[in-house]
Amino acid sequence: MSQIPLYLFEDPGWRRFGPICTVRPTWDLRLGLETLDERIGRHLDREPDGYIPRQHLLGIVREVKGGNRAGHLPDSGEVFLVNGRSVAQIPKDGLDPKCPWTLWTDGPDVVAVRMPATVAKKWLSHPSFNPEEYSARRLLEIWGQEKTAPSVQIYEVHGGLAWWPWDLLKRQGEAIAKSLSRVGDGYIDGEVDHRAILVEETNIHVSEGAVVGAGAILDASKGPVIIKDKAVILPGAILMGPVVIGENSTIKAGAKIYGPVVTGPHCKLGGEIEDSLFLGYANKQHEGFLGHAIVGEWVNLGADTNNSDLKNNYSNVSVVIDGETIDTGQTFFGCLLGDHAKTAINTQLNTGTVVGVGTNVFGAGFPPKTIGAFRWGGPVDFEYYDFEKFLDTARVVMQRRERELTPAMVTLLRKLHQEAVTGNL
Repeated sequence: MSQIPLYLFEDPGWRRFGPICTVRPTWDLRLGLETLDERIGRHLDREPDGYIPRQHLLGIVREVKGGNRAGHLPDSGEVFLVNGRSVAQIPKDGLDPKCPWTLWTDGPDVVAVRMPATVAKKWLSHPSFNPEEYSARRLLEIWGQEKTAPSVQIYEVHGGLAWWPWDLLKRQGEAIAKSLSRVGDGYIDGEVDHRAILVEETNIHVSEGAVVGAGAILDASKGPVIIKDKAVILPGAILMGPVVIGENSTIKAGAKIYGPVVTGPHCKLGGEIEDSLFLGYANKQHEGFLGHAIVGEWVNLGADTNNSDLKNNYSNVSVVIDGETIDTGQTFFGCLLGDHAKTAINTQLNTGTVVGVGTNVFGAGFPPKTIGAFRWGGPVDFEYYDFEKFLDTARVVMQRRERELTPAMVTLLRKLHQEAVTGNL
């Protein structure tokens, strides 16, 4: 009997993640050791057969996943769809050929659904990306109109989706703890200097090719410390778990890392970092504090860049995302930094700062808490970053990590720049 095809899809919830999802689908966000894509695949013991991103990202998803796996659903049969924001244990029942049509929801949003492909295509084809059109209620309406669903089982999965960026930060500690047994607890396969200090060694994992220098402290008494392939921890660095240091990343000498902290691959980090997520390929090499922050790829923070993550009156931090002021409900929240953002030396970021893709911030004093995409300047006066100059810099930055801007990414960035200049981003 043939397998039920598995697809990841995006709904309008991507907008709530601001600049960290401007150039990536939600399933490329990170939780613990994995992207959400990898996490969903592990839960279901198989890779997705395809991906349904928002239209803006179709080109880059086709480049990464293959053109035949992006943007296409079958014309007949059944499909199992999983939301790219899913952070819960995905029900394997959806892939069981004997499973009836079933809908799993988190409030108004769909976590996963097993359904006829014809209904799925109608539900996901709405051009406006209006949240109401992608709701569970609307899905059931379309399904009912098709008269193909005499019986649909519906289950509520509380906390099944990441709704806001800070949801990822709140889940990192637990995700790292659960990851340790999968990679091997107490597994030291890399090169650890005999003068390094390992606290609670059974909670420490150092992968093959990783290097831990003399005097470095890996303290796993409050959570695992996982050092992935070819990562380098320079002498005197302090890592307080739970922490994941991604492949080929470097933690500079004397750095102070207070978990939960997760880095993707190829990051260079120094200074003081607390409770933060780096999606990958980011630099914060020098002194300065970064806390309760989420940092996109190809970000570079100049020496002594600092962010505040706590207001002086200890009230909840508010942020502006997609033009709307949001009460995070969090006492601690630092900043969201979109891909290719840059800060100059001594940049001071206020509590709840949001910086758009491709923006370069410099100048004395505090810049605004909300800075759009492709801006150049500060702390008050900003102009639009010349796109060709932006591309020149981005290419140099990426070539230093042996990566290149792909044609689809250039097309996307050009479109986003046009939207920024016309006031639509």
